[in-house]
Amino acid sequence: MGKFKLNLNSKLGIFTTVIVLIIVLLAINNRKVITESTGLDALTDEDYITYYKKACELKDADACKELGLIYDHGNKQVSQDKEKALTYYGLACELDNATACNNLAYLYNKGEGGVEKHNGYAFRYYKKACDLGDMIGCYNLASMYYHGEGVKPSKYRAKKLFEKVCENGIGAGCNDLAYMYAHGIHVRRDILKAISLYNDGCDYGEASACNNLGNMYANGSLGVQKDPVKAEQYFSKACDLDDTESCNKLVSITKISSEVDLEKAKKACKHNGATGCYKLGEYYASNDDKTKRDEDKALEYFTKACNLGQSQACKRIGDFHKNGNKF
Repeated sequence: MGKFKLNLNSKLGIFTTVIVLIIVLLAINNRKVITESTGLDALTDEDYITYYKKACELKDADACKELGLIYDHGNKQVSQDKEKALTYYGLACELDNATACNNLAYLYNKGEGGVEKHNGYAFRYYKKACDLGDMIGCYNLASMYYHGEGVKPSKYRAKKLFEKVCENGIGAGCNDLAYMYAHGIHVRRDILKAISLYNDGCDYGEASACNNLGNMYANGSLGVQKDPVKAEQYFSKACDLDDTESCNKLVSITKISSEVDLEKAKKACKHNGATGCYKLGEYYASNDDKTKRDEDKALEYFTKACNLGQSQACKRIGDFHKNGNKF
């Protein structure tokens, strides 16, 4: 918006300023009257649904989509209702809202909350979402082609779509395309290209791509030279992206020696990573810095690790009781 400047140094400027202020005050007062007469000030949290529904009835695609999202996930005012979500996503999709088409397809694909699973419909609406330019829809369509869900399998079409979405910044597409090159699925096997695509996926924030690179360097697999340092770097990045498996693998190859390591171990344990819980137990039971030792926390983490099947943690609890309840 443009700016205007009043010349307050002239009488005309002062007079103009007064007139403007009076008009503004009248407008504000008038707005208050209009608002009160329509009851908008008294709206409850649920009332916005009424207006979204009215907008949807008037063929506002965004309003229909928003209603779909509200019923899909539920909130403090509205209970989750997948069937209603299906209805509103369907209305929005008919109005060519790409996101709604993708979400509609997803509901049919998963078949949850009273929605009947139907991969044929899922394929149809993923395709429409993709045709409308939704890259997530294109990725999901590629997966349908790859696995032959709702359509005859076609690795060729899947590859083309994975390429498209990867070029548009969808890390999952880069990851799946990398897998095809790493294993020679409908393409000539090319490890260097696979690594490059996995890196693209990882850079785009796809945890699975980071994890796959970590596994390759940790195990020296697929013709890649073993490199624990690179493995740790990729597992660390995947862990930062909340990949539980990577968090667990990360703490299995590193000792908790910093606050960063400690947070990664806690994240792994939070997601039921037994190794992370065990390492936390050791951290609190036998820390070189005696001020950081905490037998209660150590026992808590060892117990969780033991319950998750970590044998060393069970042994440490046994040692604790054998030694008179001390580590």
